[in-house]
Amino acid sequence: METLTVDAQVDAALTKLRAQLFERGARGLGGVARAFKIADFNGNKKLDREEFEEAMQFAGLFLGTAETSALFNKFDKDGDGNISYDEFLRGLRGGMSDRRKAMVQRCFAVMDRDGSGVITLGDIAGVYNTSKHPDVLSGKISEEQALERFLEGFEGKGTADARVTADEFEAYYSDLSASVPADDYFIEMMESVWMIPEKEGKEEAELVARYEAVLREKVRQKCKPSESEGNKLRQVFQFFDTDETGAVTIDEFSRACERLGLPLQRKETRAFFSVYDRDNSGTITYEEFVAHVFNDT
Repeated sequence: METLTVDAQVDAALTKLRAQLFERGARGLGGVARAFKIADFNGNKKLDREEFEEAMQFAGLFLGTAETSALFNKFDKDGDGNISYDEFLRGLRGGMSDRRKAMVQRCFAVMDRDGSGVITLGDIAGVYNTSKHPDVLSGKISEEQALERFLEGFEGKGTADARVTADEFEAYYSDLSASVPADDYFIEMMESVWMIPEKEGKEEAELVARYEAVLREKVRQKCKPSESEGNKLRQVFQFFDTDETGAVTIDEFSRACERLGLPLQRKETRAFFSVYDRDNSGTITYEEFVAHVFNDT
């Protein structure tokens, strides 16, 4: 029987733990981190062997004696019989693939309308689609619990006005990524909960172009001969501009499209909306929309 090297034993143990995380659902490393903090009685962010084993059991992670020894010795850097649980969690987490990282960054960029590098928890909660969360689909938790757990992932940020940076957003998904073994599944999950496609490819561009053509025709059909198309379109949008701000949100845009006989799915609406939201502000001015529809610019 072939004997594994120490590094191979460690890799095998980490792989086994990640598989167990996947079986526990999409909460990622959050539960493990909390278990380690509970076991850290003196608050020095280190655990001895006994504390480490207790924390692992509390977190619902199990290894054989030899696997535990190999793992503990690997992370006991200075041989003092303690490990830094932050270092251990980083090792367990591993790095996201380039594809996953690009998707996470894309989702953040879509929400970061002003390019400031920060978004609020209120912004996140407003667009996070919990109905497509993997644990909701499997019946493990409710939509409300999924949102609550997501927001809990940003420790110490308990209000809707709390700011989340790009690094914090990426760190959250880096933790979650450890419990999702396949890139395709991770990307599908991100697309579902954020309603943002991985890439704006040729098919999406063609779809948006078709919608534009249909929208122009719908507007023309509703225009009276004596009335300009631009004025008619403004009237349609003003009907949905309930706060009279002179700008249209994505929800108002969606209702306007329905009014014109063009119902869209949420994912399609976002792609269509971004065409007219030229300054990426999250709203469309009448001037922006009319100019684009009628190619005045």
